[in-house]
Amino acid sequence: MQLSEENQRTLLIAANQAVEEYASYSANSLFKGAGVEIAYPPNGGFTPEEAEALKLLQGNAVVRSALRKVLADCAAGVVFDLFNMIDGTTEPKQGGWSQVMLGDKPADWEDQGFLHDEFFAAYWDWRDIRPVGNWRLDLLP
Repeated sequence: MQLSEENQRTLLIAANQAVEEYASYSANSLFKGAGVEIAYPPNGGFTPEEAEALKLLQGNAVVRSALRKVLADCAAGVVFDLFNMIDGTTEPKQGGWSQVMLGDKPADWEDQGFLHDEFFAAYWDWRDIRPVGNWRLDLLP
C-alpha cells in the first residue's frame, strides 16, 4: 500500500509548517530574553556560559530573523534526510537498513508501537556509537 496523494500532501505541508513554527518559536524566545528549553537530547541543556551567551541575542531583530532561517534550514535538512531514507534513495550511516514503506493505515490495523515514543531513548544508542568530537549535545562528561 502506498501513501494516498491527500495524506502525502498533508504530511509534507505539516512538516514544512512544523519546521517554520519550531524555528520561529526558538528564535522568538531568544529575542524576548525568555531563553530556550531544549528537549533534545534527553538530558540536554545549556552550560552557564552558553545560557549567558544566548542572552546577548535578546532584542536583536536582525539576529532573530537570521536565527530563524538557520534553525529552519537545519530542521528541514533533517526532515529531508528522513524522507530520503523512507524513499529508499539513501541509507542510514549506522545500522542495517532494508528500506521501509510509508502507507495509509488500514482501518483494522492495531497499533504496534510508535517511533516518536522511541526517538529520545535512541539518543543513548547514538551517543554510544557517534564519533567523538570537540563538543557534545548533552551535559554528561
